[in-house]
Amino acid sequence: MSLALAIPLGVAASAVYGTSIVVQHRTAQQNADAGGETSPSSLLRLARNPLWLIAVVSDFAGFLLQAAALSAGSVVVVQPLVVLMLPVALGVSFLTGGHRPRLGDYLGVLAVLGGLGVFLALVGRPGEPHVPHSRTIAMAVGLVLVIGLVACVVVIGRNRIVRGAVYGGVAGAYFGALAVMVDAASDEVGQHGFKSLVTHARGYVPVICLAVLGVAGILLTTMSFQIGALGATLPANLAADPVMGVVLGAVLLREHIPLSAGHLVAYVLCLAAVVAGAVRLADPHAGPIGPDGPAVAPSG
Repeated sequence: MSLALAIPLGVAASAVYGTSIVVQHRTAQQNADAGGETSPSSLLRLARNPLWLIAVVSDFAGFLLQAAALSAGSVVVVQPLVVLMLPVALGVSFLTGGHRPRLGDYLGVLAVLGGLGVFLALVGRPGEPHVPHSRTIAMAVGLVLVIGLVACVVVIGRNRIVRGAVYGGVAGAYFGALAVMVDAASDEVGQHGFKSLVTHARGYVPVICLAVLGVAGILLTTMSFQIGALGATLPANLAADPVMGVVLGAVLLREHIPLSAGHLVAYVLCLAAVVAGAVRLADPHAGPIGPDGPAVAPSG
């Protein structure tokens, strides 16, 4: 395990994600139905949009960087770095014609960086992961998928803010679980080689799970972007992602994190700081990522 390698790779992955998210949000809003709603036809229009496709390819590049980071470090350290995509998105949006950052935006950046930095300092070095039995992995991922699906079904017909928050939160939970699958698969490769990914259940089960989680996460993220309400979607996404990664990393992979009462309080405060910063940076009126008003359906 090398944190000196894992952290720079994780930061690089977040930079790629932060750049991609600006493009994805803008193209998703442009291809949404009237009133900013999402539908199968709007998703098909989006799938034919070259900019959106480029952003998806960029996401895959970010995933490769993140996978490399997870192979070098633990998920409870690497996955929280995903929150760095918001400060990156702030800068990318400004450079591509968005509003100039305001004082509140800089304070939001400080809240995200402060919450992340304190959390990483508290966690320290979690130790080497332990790959659980493939049946345990499959059951855990199945539970995450089912709970997320139920949550999405429950909010059908609710207002855009509620749906955006739930879709974003579920997508974040899926991505957090995906990171744990990457960590489990990379650890299996380290012990038994790449062939174990197709010959051993502890190899191919995490790969299958991460593929399902990835597709579901991308679909929900796209739907949440088309709905709009970015001020609810992104904070929910960026809160659920590292939380799910840390929880499953500690429970499934047995990565050690301090769990005293003082540490738990500090973790909650760190999460609150990150969420507060995310709410500010995702505020459509501040303009860091792009306008979040009703989308206009494309003509023709």
